[in-house]
Amino acid sequence: MRNTRDLRAEILSLAAELAADPQAKGRLHVVAPAIAEATIRKEWDSLLPAIAAKVRARMTLAVDETQAASGKARRVAEGSMVHLDKPNYRFEVLRLLLGASLEDDGPQPELGIAAHIEGTQLGLVDALGASPTPVRSALVALRDAGLIDSLRCLEIAPEALSMEQLSRIGALPQTLRFRFERGARIKAPAELVQRAVPLLGPKGPKGWKPFSLSGTPVAQADVPALDLMGAPRLDLVANIPRSDKTFDPAVMRLLDDGLEPEPNVLAPAPVVLTLVRAGTRFDRDAGIGQARCAHRCDVFLSLLDMGLRDQALQYIKERE
Repeated sequence: MRNTRDLRAEILSLAAELAADPQAKGRLHVVAPAIAEATIRKEWDSLLPAIAAKVRARMTLAVDETQAASGKARRVAEGSMVHLDKPNYRFEVLRLLLGASLEDDGPQPELGIAAHIEGTQLGLVDALGASPTPVRSALVALRDAGLIDSLRCLEIAPEALSMEQLSRIGALPQTLRFRFERGARIKAPAELVQRAVPLLGPKGPKGWKPFSLSGTPVAQADVPALDLMGAPRLDLVANIPRSDKTFDPAVMRLLDDGLEPEPNVLAPAPVVLTLVRAGTRFDRDAGIGQARCAHRCDVFLSLLDMGLRDQALQYIKERE
């Protein structure tokens, strides 16, 4: 049990089962919870009055905090890990070609020097750390979608990109979204950015080494005249090895101990983590403290994802 939201769901689920069987009695047994026992019992007491008297009379609660080191507790902990999708090479290839376009490198040769990003010259295969087959397949898909003219001369026009188009051709990255759990103090995105900067610095925690700052703070640092009113959310880019199968969301509690995964992709989220699975990183210093900042292509894509396409286009125009 990691949060009160899940606790309430279990209480109501137990009540529903007992309502369907008038002869049954039920006990909610909470093992090795991540929230305090006092909080669990307070939630139990506050929710029971909303349940029919004949049902709640047959409901009991047991909290066992002694099995934290048991195999059962370990299985609970493992269940909190987030499953990672396989790398989306359509997105990864598009991202690198977009980065080369924003560096004004011009058309790139197929599988050749296709990513002159931040002074680094790498081919697509080397930059991604992938075999030629998925890279070529991704290039064919981008060509068929009209994003590149041919497989021999690769160039992507940022002005041609939109979230609707990327969704239609399956070129979207996996993103992990986080919300504030019930009872936590809600922080404004600007405060979350301030908290993230030292975590992203050279002395930041090991768990945050894969992360870089993206989104509106970096866009405004690059282009101060950009038409933006504050930060609608905190955007981070996570450089995750292609071999990783899971991600531990507990690392986000270093930013705020009230954060938890947001499973609803349509719900607003104050923190959004975009996963990049390329073998090569392109971090940079954008002048936001000592924080690692994402490449301009990631910033551009984050603005698109927030529905700020006009600002995204202004961002690349002002950078030219």
